[in-house]
Amino acid sequence: MFFSYTDQPKFDRSHETISVVVGKRALLPCYVSIQDANNNNNGNNPFKIIWMKLNNSSILTMEDRAINGDPRISLLHAYADEWNLQIDDIDEDDAGIYRCVINTGIYKTLTLDVKVPPKIIDELTTEPYPPPIRSGSNYTIKCYAHGKPMPKIRIISYDQTDNAKIISDQNEVILYNVSRHTRRRYECIASNSYPPDVARSFQLTIQYAPELTLALISETNDELTSSLLFIDSSQHEIRLKCRVLMNPLDKIYWMKDNNKLINDYHIHQYVSIYMENYIIAELVIKDFSTNDQGEYTCTASNILGTHSKSIQLIATLTTTTTSTTSSSSTTMQLSTSRLIISRRKRPKHTRTTTISQREYYRSTEILREMTISSSQGK
Repeated sequence: MFFSYTDQPKFDRSHETISVVVGKRALLPCYVSIQDANNNNNGNNPFKIIWMKLNNSSILTMEDRAINGDPRISLLHAYADEWNLQIDDIDEDDAGIYRCVINTGIYKTLTLDVKVPPKIIDELTTEPYPPPIRSGSNYTIKCYAHGKPMPKIRIISYDQTDNAKIISDQNEVILYNVSRHTRRRYECIASNSYPPDVARSFQLTIQYAPELTLALISETNDELTSSLLFIDSSQHEIRLKCRVLMNPLDKIYWMKDNNKLINDYHIHQYVSIYMENYIIAELVIKDFSTNDQGEYTCTASNILGTHSKSIQLIATLTTTTTSTTSSSSTTMQLSTSRLIISRRKRPKHTRTTTISQREYYRSTEILREMTISSSQGK
């Protein structure tokens, strides 16, 4: 059977590119028009149409049925000129060159472009909770992702109040001379305009040697940090407070004159953990006396080092000046850092009078004479 040139089938276009996101459904259109073909052949179309993939030279459909055994592939032939290829649940391997071919030798070429949302490459990316990092060292945060098109990378750091800052648009960023002040939380975001974007968070643990401060807490809760302090021996209680920052947590202890202190009825030690790596150690001395004066030292140590702070406490006696006209006594305590003055009120209208021995006997004699005169008068 022969057909004129005007009877030859025609495609709506010779080439087409179809883009679809992985996991979705792809529809590859193939519209074939044959002028008067149905009329000339009593409705029987003499042309045969097949779909094939050029990448592996496989035939996918023959006429109106799929023949490659892939249940995801089907032919949609609802109308005489429709020969559309449908592929469900697209994956990356489905990308390639497809042809809708007529047995006369003409064909339409379709390029299936499979878009892939970004995905983090675990093997090349820093793990969410990496091993501890020592203070003073450098550390590299890595973030790699694949996708189509190639994802863009942003590495973001967060401070303690979750304020964000973009620190790199590359796959790697180096943190130099890491310290306890270095930000701990980071995030990598990969995007390529085909959602969803993906992110990976990193929480760094930084190890550092102890850092501490030592102070004496006064009765008014003032903190005295001088290395030498004079203490009134009449004070009921002395409190030393040692604030420690270190990671990892390890040893904290008190010494007096290089001798380690232990708890007893007179000395008490307390330790409180307020935050992850912040500790307050307190030393309380009851009824401070001259026996308690000396050098008190707070020491903290871990695998990265040891740090100590000391305060020298010296007991002083109270000096009291009493005046016959004064209504109060004044006690002065001298300190290397300042003069501490405390007042103790005495009862109002109190007066101190000193009588000599001669006046005492004279007063007694007058009183005796007054008593005899009174008896004789009676």
